[in-house]
Amino acid sequence: MHTIFIYIIEVLICSGVLTAIYSLLLERNTDFRFCRLYLLLSVVVSAVIPMLNIPVWSAEIIPATQQIVIGQIEAAMVENASSSSINVGLIVAVIYGLGVAICASSVVVQLLNIYRISKKANKSRDGRVTIVRSEDKIASFSFFNTIYISSQTSAEDIETILAHERSHIAHNHSLERLVMEAIKALLWWNPFAWIASKRLTEAHEFEADSDVISSGYEAKIYVTTLLKHLFGYSPDIANGLHNSLTKKRLKMILKSNSGRYALLRKLAVVPVLAILISLFSFTEAQAVAKEAEQSVVSNPITVTDLNSFNMWIKTQIQYPAELKEQNLSDTVFAQFSVDATGEIKDVKIVKSQHKAFADQVLKVFAKAPKWEDKKAFNRTFMIPIVFATQQSNKDVANNNPNHIRVVAY
Repeated sequence: MHTIFIYIIEVLICSGVLTAIYSLLLERNTDFRFCRLYLLLSVVVSAVIPMLNIPVWSAEIIPATQQIVIGQIEAAMVENASSSSINVGLIVAVIYGLGVAICASSVVVQLLNIYRISKKANKSRDGRVTIVRSEDKIASFSFFNTIYISSQTSAEDIETILAHERSHIAHNHSLERLVMEAIKALLWWNPFAWIASKRLTEAHEFEADSDVISSGYEAKIYVTTLLKHLFGYSPDIANGLHNSLTKKRLKMILKSNSGRYALLRKLAVVPVLAILISLFSFTEAQAVAKEAEQSVVSNPITVTDLNSFNMWIKTQIQYPAELKEQNLSDTVFAQFSVDATGEIKDVKIVKSQHKAFADQVLKVFAKAPKWEDKKAFNRTFMIPIVFATQQSNKDVANNNPNHIRVVAY
C-alpha cells in the first residue's frame, strides 16, 4: 500500500511540473498542434515515468552475513490456507474501478444525448459535413463530421458558426477529446488530468477562432456572435462554439500573439523530461551478494525435509535492493506442496502487502531443489518470511521471533 501512495505522489509531481511548463512556456506561444499533442501526452508520460525502472547507479555489494538473519524457523502444514485479513489491494482496486466506471458512464450519457438530439432533428448534407438543425435549446457544437445547430439560430450567424465548427472537424478535435476523456477516466484521481482536459478544450477553441479570423471574419463581429450563443446544451465531449469562452480566449481573438522563440520553448520540454526521468525512473542496479553466492557453491545444502528447506531458503532469499530506501517491511506467507517425487509444486503467496517481496519469494521457490524425505511427500506447507530493514528489524523481530527474517543493512 505504501508503494501505491509513493507512485501517486510521484505522478502528481510529474503532472504538476509538466502542467506548469505548459502554462509558463507553451500556452498561446507555440503552434496549436504542438500544444494539443503536449497536453495529451503530458498526462500519459506523467503516469509512465514513475513506473520505469532504469538501473543506472552501480550495484551495491552486500555481504550475505549482513543480509540473512539466522534464527529459529516457524513453519505450518496446512490443508486449506486462507487469509481473513482485509485485502487492501482489493479495496484500492474496487475504488479505482468505481472511479473509472463513473467517468466512463458520463461519456456514455453524453453520447446518448448527442444521439437523442440527432434522432429527432432535421439533417442536411454540406459536402462531407452533416448539419443537424435541432428544435431543442442547444448551443452550436460539432462532433466528428456532424455540426449541431439550434433551429432558432439566425441566418446571419450560421455562416460564422459553420466556419468555426468546420475548423474543429478539419483538425480532428473530436477524436482528441475522446482520447482525453479515456485518459481522464483512467487517471481520474489525478487533478492535473482534469486540468489538461480543460486546457485541451481551450486549445481547440483557440485554434478554431484563429482559423475563423484568418479566413477574413472581423474579430469584433465574431466575438459578438460568440456572446449571442453562450447558452444552451452542449456536451462536454463535443466542440462547442461557446466552450471555454474565457478572458484568455477573448484576448486571443482580439489580439494576435507573436509566439516569439517558439522553437526554444518547445526544446525546453526536453531537459524537464530528462530531470523527471532521472528523479523518478533511475534506480540502483540489483544488489550483488557475492558471499552468499560463494557460500552456496562451497557449502551446498542438501534439502531433505522442511527444516533443511528453510535453511536453503536463507541462503537464497534477499531483500529487494530497490526497496531499501523506502524502509518497508512485510511478512510473506508462502504456501506450497511437495508431490510424490519430492518436487515443489503449486507455490502460492497467501498473504503479502508488497508485490516486490512476493516476487522475490516466488523467484527463490522457482529454483527450489527436490526434497528427499518421503514423509513430506504429498503434503502442503506454509512458511512465513519476514522482510525488514535495519530500522524496522527490531519491531519485526519482537512481533515474529520465530519467522525467517530477511534484513536489509
